[in-house]
Formats: sequence, structure tokens, C-alpha cells
Amino acid sequence: MNASLRLTFDGTRRGQIDRRWARELGGLEAYVFDGGDLEHEDQWRVLDGNLRHARRIARELTLHFPTENADWVADRVVYDRLRRFCELAADTGAQGVVLHANQFVELADWPGFDLAGARAKAVEKLARLDEDLAGVPVWIGVENLPVIGAQGIDFDSVFVTPEDFGPLAELGSERIGVTWDVCHWAVSYSTLSAIARLERRPVPVGPYELPRLPVKHVHFASFAGHAMPGWPEQCTEGVPPQDGSIGQDLLAGMLAAAVEAALGAACAEGRTPGVVLEVQEDDYEGRKNCWKTRDWLAGDPRLAALVDCSGSER
Repeated sequence: MNASLRLTFDGTRRGQIDRRWARELGGLEAYVFDGGDLEHEDQWRVLDGNLRHARRIARELTLHFPTENADWVADRVVYDRLRRFCELAADTGAQGVVLHANQFVELADWPGFDLAGARAKAVEKLARLDEDLAGVPVWIGVENLPVIGAQGIDFDSVFVTPEDFGPLAELGSERIGVTWDVCHWAVSYSTLSAIARLERRPVPVGPYELPRLPVKHVHFASFAGHAMPGWPEQCTEGVPPQDGSIGQDLLAGMLAAAVEAALGAACAEGRTPGVVLEVQEDDYEGRKNCWKTRDWLAGDPRLAALVDCSGSER
């Protein structure tokens, strides 16, 4: 068994589906970016049609729930849309749904924010979602986010480090696991490491550590630049590894560890795990950076099997 390489596309825009990628490497992940794109029935019909089209041409399909205007923890209407989104995923043949905590906090409010309380509320709502989806064949992959937002002005830091997923592991759910985003973890690890060195103390976590919760799914890219409160610099996520700010060997080791964990979890469940390339493009209907990242994977002996398993030639 090996993991399948997958590519993202906007679930509301069928033109972003890369047929060549689906044909040669087999997998796709459909995003809906804004919760406002799920408010009306005509939007759901478009999404349904695009997902069915994607599933016809791709061997594997996963979905990504909105991250903007989509507080499924506190907003009952948004929670109902999340439940429907998961049911649609199963109905259209998708394996699972990627989910962010979506608990944004502005910089000014961060010092007094009850992070542990926010995490407990998210875990409580995920337990309810698990119950509400009884009998629905779809997994939920809760994604780790960077320790700080890309502009250094806000946070969505409910699930950042492997330790943060401990309360989720205690649920004992077979459905709920982790989407381990290697780009996000590389941002967090490099930031936490720099702070620890400044404070002359050990780095609090290792680069290859992972949550105790099963890794259902993997996201991958590099990043450029670092964001910190008060800095003019921003962090750009979704950069090809060759152009990133973090060392390529370290990044490859992070990905290899995540893939190994995902393979172990998938083998026990009898499914194929996905590695989704979340790289930014100038033109999402004429992609280049995804193929550049694929070539980088092929050049590392720890990761080449991700490409070789397709059995195709460029």
C-alpha cells in the first residue's frame, strides 16, 4: 500500500480540476473556502455536481470544509451545514472531510483568550458530530494550524502541536483523526524553535513528533517568510519546497514521518491515505508549481514512492 498524491481545487469551480493530474496521479481534494458559499440551495447543487464530476475522473476524493465565516463550534446553522457537508462527501464517494477549528482570535484579544476552554468546546462539538454521523462512511481529519496567522495579526491556534490533539484522542472515535499539515507544522516548529533558542531553553517539541490520534490525511507544501506580532514581514504558505524558507532535508523528514503514520492508520482501516499538495499557483487552470513539487518528491528517496506508485510517466 502507498499514499496517493492529490491536488486541490475550488469545489465551486469545475474548471480548476486538473484532468491530467487526476489521470496520472489519481487524487483530488475539493475546497469550499467561505461559509457563505454554502448558504443557498443552488450553491449546494453546483458543489454536488462538481464533486460527482471529480469522482468520475479521479481515483480518490476528499473534501475541505470552509475556513472563513464558518464557526461550526458556536454557530448552530454552520454546524448543520458541516453535518450536511459530511453527508454529501459520503454520498459523492469522498473518503473524508478536512476540518479547521475556525476559532479566530485577534491579536489584541489573544492574551486573555481561554485556549484550553476553546479546545474543550471544539472537542465537545466533534463528539456530537461523530454521533450525528453514525452510519455515514466518512472520516473527519482535524487539521493542525500554524502557531500564528500568516500576517501576524490573528490566531487560530486551538490545534497546533501534537499535544493539542490529546483531548481528541481521548474520545476514542474511529471516525475522527488528524489531517497533519506539514507546511503548517514547519511554520510552527520553526517559530517555536526560534523562541526557545532566544530564551535559552530546549525546544519543546521534536520536528518529527506527531499526535497520538491517528493521522488520516496529510497536506504538504513549504512556506516563505515568518510572521510575528509587530513585524512587517508576512508568511506565505503553499510554496514549492525548492523555494521555501525551511531546510529541504528537514521538510522532507517531516513529510516522511507523516506519511509513515498515515500509512499505518490507513492499513488498519483498509483505505488509501492521501498526500495533498497545497501549493499556490498563478493560474489554477494552468498549473506549474504542483508539478514542480511532484518532481521534488521524486528526487528524494524517502518520498519517491509517492510518485512511483502512479505508474505513469510525465
